[in-house]
Amino acid sequence: MNTKQFQYVLTLAHEGSFSKAADVLNITQPSLSQYIKKIECEIGLELFDRTYGDVRITDAGRVYIEAGKRILDIEHQMENSFIDLAIQKTGSLIIGAAPYRAASMMPTIARAFQSLHPGIYLEIREGTTAELAEGMEHGEYDLAITLLPIDRRLFDYINVVSEELVLAVPFAHSMFSSIAVPERKYPAIEPKVLDGQKMVMLTDAQFMQKQLANLALDYKIDLGVAAIVKSLEAQIEMVKAGVGVALMPSGIERFCKPGEVTFYSFVPELPKREVVVMWRKDKKLSKTAEELKNVICNISW
Repeated sequence: MNTKQFQYVLTLAHEGSFSKAADVLNITQPSLSQYIKKIECEIGLELFDRTYGDVRITDAGRVYIEAGKRILDIEHQMENSFIDLAIQKTGSLIIGAAPYRAASMMPTIARAFQSLHPGIYLEIREGTTAELAEGMEHGEYDLAITLLPIDRRLFDYINVVSEELVLAVPFAHSMFSSIAVPERKYPAIEPKVLDGQKMVMLTDAQFMQKQLANLALDYKIDLGVAAIVKSLEAQIEMVKAGVGVALMPSGIERFCKPGEVTFYSFVPELPKREVVVMWRKDKKLSKTAEELKNVICNISW
């Protein structure tokens, strides 16, 4: 197995279609089909079931992919060891992050790390919280920035920052009665003021949406739905446009200009989002990964 072989098989498994996978790989569909057949002939088993035109991964295909991930993990660890041994350090580190983190935190991290190691670049791979955990388990990242909780049987972590949950309101509709609370960045409101409000929500599986559901249950609040989106970036743009209000993490204000959105804290304070940097327990971090981890933890967020 080589990296190219594995990438072709993994892409086809992910896309579920020869035509879509060929587009992603920038090759022709017949070329991809021949390449997959060649791999199947070499191992003597079909990696994909092509019955009725559908492309479904077989048990042999799953074994192939799991083995490929382990091989790539070993190769990546070896490359990191060579980086550490080299007199002139060059190369890359792979860090996983949600799209919001990639936009809000990674520029600061990359700039700080680049000043220490100008010869090493960061490859940022974006994914959901679940995808980051799965990727880390399979050794796809050196480090990942994610949210608690995580599986402590598999991963170690260090807390990076605690994010307060705040209410984002279109600036033109900022009419809530609020109070000043010491040590709070924003004026505070009671959760009950959300009763009857039209909310820009996230999908049910996401942390923020679960917190909103808990809030509605605890305070017997009836929430209206203005829109449902998949990302914090889309959510804040909806608020800016006046579509509705939204429960969001503090820090999102860096994506707003003055006069676009008004933010409110809550009294009592809602549970915070704990942002951490994590790595695999069974995988010794390279020296450069350790330095990157220290950079992330030492930034004043």
